[in-house]
Amino acid sequence: MQSQANIFYTEAKDFEPLAYQLRPSSLDELVGSIKANPAFINWLESGVKQSAIFWGPPGTGKTTIAQLAAKYSQRDFIKLQAFNSGVKDLREIIARAEKLPNSIILFVDEVHSFNKSQQDILLNAIERGILIFIGATTENPAVSINKALLSRSICFELKPHKYHDLAQLIERGLKLRSAAMDDDACDYLIKASFGDARHMLTNLELLLNSADHIDLETCRSQISKKFFSGDPNTYYDCVSALQKSLRGSDVDASLYWLARLLHAGAELEAICRRIVVTAAEDVGIADPQALVIANNAYQVAMKLGLPEARIPLSVAVTYIAKAPKSNWAYKALDKALADCSNHPPYPIPEHLRNLAVKDCPAKSNNVKVNPITKYKYPHDYPDKSVEQQYLPDELVNKKYYNED
Repeated sequence: MQSQANIFYTEAKDFEPLAYQLRPSSLDELVGSIKANPAFINWLESGVKQSAIFWGPPGTGKTTIAQLAAKYSQRDFIKLQAFNSGVKDLREIIARAEKLPNSIILFVDEVHSFNKSQQDILLNAIERGILIFIGATTENPAVSINKALLSRSICFELKPHKYHDLAQLIERGLKLRSAAMDDDACDYLIKASFGDARHMLTNLELLLNSADHIDLETCRSQISKKFFSGDPNTYYDCVSALQKSLRGSDVDASLYWLARLLHAGAELEAICRRIVVTAAEDVGIADPQALVIANNAYQVAMKLGLPEARIPLSVAVTYIAKAPKSNWAYKALDKALADCSNHPPYPIPEHLRNLAVKDCPAKSNNVKVNPITKYKYPHDYPDKSVEQQYLPDELVNKKYYNED
């Protein structure tokens, strides 16, 4: 397998994408929140003595930092893509590291795609220190990475790039291409990136291919702001934040997360469904009108379409956030479903069965008790209520609904 030790170029090549040409070759050129992390600076400048996991959305510098680690520690850099690498590749790299211990940094992109066996193969080599492992992932390592691998690694979280970091990268790109960009066009391009530096630079390169001076109109005509970043979890995180804010009765936060979903171009019907689910799940019987309002907002929003759909949705979200909360109803049903899963189908009491007996008075006034089935018809009793067994014999006295 070829070493990738010579990873930086002193001169940009025409065929290289702009994002690659601008990849930092030193800590001073690095941008992003990771530079403010003392633990990361110590890890890098002390010679990269521990394996690490880089966790963050796309375009936050995970690969760049891994390459810097190889440069600062003067090790060979080997990169694998988890989705198309297997056990054989890992064994070859480990065998090579056995011959030259501590001379290799193995970088695995999207390491969460490795199965448990693939991750476990690395454990012994990492623990013995014969290679430094760096894994990059867009998913939470606590969920996607084996505990044994996590215990042998330092975890660094990379946040989406902030506005001033992205502005700095645009300035570098314009200087490299001897081009110019109006301030309002730069602002548009940054906001369209959602913190993803690589995506922003890819868009910048597209614009620079058409003109040496970029104005706002050119940006608007070629670059769309309505998208979620390349990380597929971004949409689901926003949806989760909306429901949690509604559940927590925070009106302002609920409206903000609704706005984020609408602004990013999320599917309107998907937003509506989440609002309806929240009304049923988190408000429930504490205010049944919430579900009516949510469902009506759903239907009206779908008829109106955007941008007018935001109006009924804002009403529903505000109402749900301010409403009292109860999850007793669906929690009670979940308990009943658990009994259905964990026990055989118990016999239905005879007096509740659908027994069609000719000329048998079942629902006539003053009969009270069906003489054949022994079913007591509640409407024939005071207050329209009567005590009788409704659960199977095996579940008599079972309580699913509990308001405590």
